[in-house]
Amino acid sequence: MRSFREVLAAVGSTALLVTLLAACESEDPVPDAETIVPASPSSLTVAGADDLVAASAYLFESASAVVLLPAEDQQKALDRARELGVPVLPDSPEGRAEADRLGARILAQADEAGESADPVERPSPVTIALTGRPSPALLHLGAIGDADLTAIAADPRTHEPSVTKLQRDPDGPLLTLGVSGYAVRVVRANAQAVGGGWFATRGKHLLAMYGHPSGPALGVLGEQGPQASVARVRKLVRKYRRVAPDATFVPAFEIITTVAAAAKGPHGDYSARTKVADLEPLVDAAERAGIVVILDLQPGRSTFLEQAEEYESLLRRPHVGLALDPEWKLGPKGRPLERIGHTDARDVNRTSAWLARLTRRHALPQKVFVLHQFQLQMIRDRDRVRTDHPELATVIHVDGQGSPAAKFGTWGVIRQGAPEGVGWGWKNFVDEDDPMLDVAQTWRRVRPRPQLITYQ
Repeated sequence: MRSFREVLAAVGSTALLVTLLAACESEDPVPDAETIVPASPSSLTVAGADDLVAASAYLFESASAVVLLPAEDQQKALDRARELGVPVLPDSPEGRAEADRLGARILAQADEAGESADPVERPSPVTIALTGRPSPALLHLGAIGDADLTAIAADPRTHEPSVTKLQRDPDGPLLTLGVSGYAVRVVRANAQAVGGGWFATRGKHLLAMYGHPSGPALGVLGEQGPQASVARVRKLVRKYRRVAPDATFVPAFEIITTVAAAAKGPHGDYSARTKVADLEPLVDAAERAGIVVILDLQPGRSTFLEQAEEYESLLRRPHVGLALDPEWKLGPKGRPLERIGHTDARDVNRTSAWLARLTRRHALPQKVFVLHQFQLQMIRDRDRVRTDHPELATVIHVDGQGSPAAKFGTWGVIRQGAPEGVGWGWKNFVDEDDPMLDVAQTWRRVRPRPQLITYQ
């Protein structure tokens, strides 16, 4: 393994900036060159094109030339930077200002014929020097010395050799470039999701009982106490395993946490809060039994974010995720059961961003983030819903009731035009479906196979 100084001497002007962006944009699980180096007892994460200016200011004192990265056709710019051995910066006022600080000549893009307005010959070698300028946000790179460089995948959770390297010294200092800082933290902490692995739903099928602990009126989860619920959901898992012995099934409780109410209530929002203390028996029993918990919000006139924040103490627990139920999201004058409610991408994204920050801050395993939907209007501007938080596994849960034909019709409509990166959920209503699909029918007929199957 080459030392840091040897790599600087070997790769010269290309250094780590080209490698950084290539690692972010490439579909390959591992960057082509080393992008992580041990450092002093602190850490820095630089990820994505927006951070190239910060990385350049951190790593380089001067450069003879740079290539600017346009909004489109980025691969051409990367290829040219590699060919010429120069850093790459974003084509923005900040990127041009950084090129000016480096004293670098900006090389033009190749035209459509493959010719360049610049001389063909390679520019003069780029001078690389440690900046040594102190900054509260960045480490002094000179502390790295001759430490070895170690290649880590952009998302180490997807690459077992990266996991092995990170867990070899879980408390050691680390400087990362182009790597998910959250993923590094959970791998080093061995914070695996319920059912094993680093992801809440990838390669798994969650089987959930839905309801409220107050009683059976709101679903099967309230038909018995916590220990009996544990036994019942385990029995459900066994039924699915008999039908699909090679699949991975994980038991789950989806608990209605705030309940749409006919009266305004103390908050004036037609949504009744369940006390944390009343939820804890189920949450505790689930944790002991290796069961996922999903807190379901029916916000009334409140917002999803306002209600989620009220249950932060539970959401900080590793096995607890969140579900948003727009059916019960009311307008400023709305009342439950007058019409089907709705939310929009802004409200969803504010909530998911908060939950992602909470998960990241406490290095928790990836959480399930569920969006209930059985009408297109229930999530307005759905194409703008963010699904790229590495801390969350976003699932659109198609929870309509009725005959199998009606339910499959809804399933097809809701799946059209969905955001990329979402998983899918299906709900079986024990009393309302006519008839309800049995275990074998649910598994064999619903395609794609749901990552979350709920019983109410």
